[in-house]
Amino acid sequence: MNGIIKWIIIACFASVFYQYRYKLLNGLLSNFTVRRMVVRAAMSLPWLRSKFLGAAFR
Repeated sequence: MNGIIKWIIIACFASVFYQYRYKLLNGLLSNFTVRRMVVRAAMSLPWLRSKFLGAAFR
């Protein structure tokens, strides 16, 4: 019984997170330090960096 309740609670949290994902992401990225760390981490991935730079300098 506890396993079923655990999965129901996880599904509810996932549903709420999915429903408000853009508001949560905007709230998280409004912090300058967090935004800088996310951009730095994204630019360390070669395939993502090439996509960003390729689109920026067309």
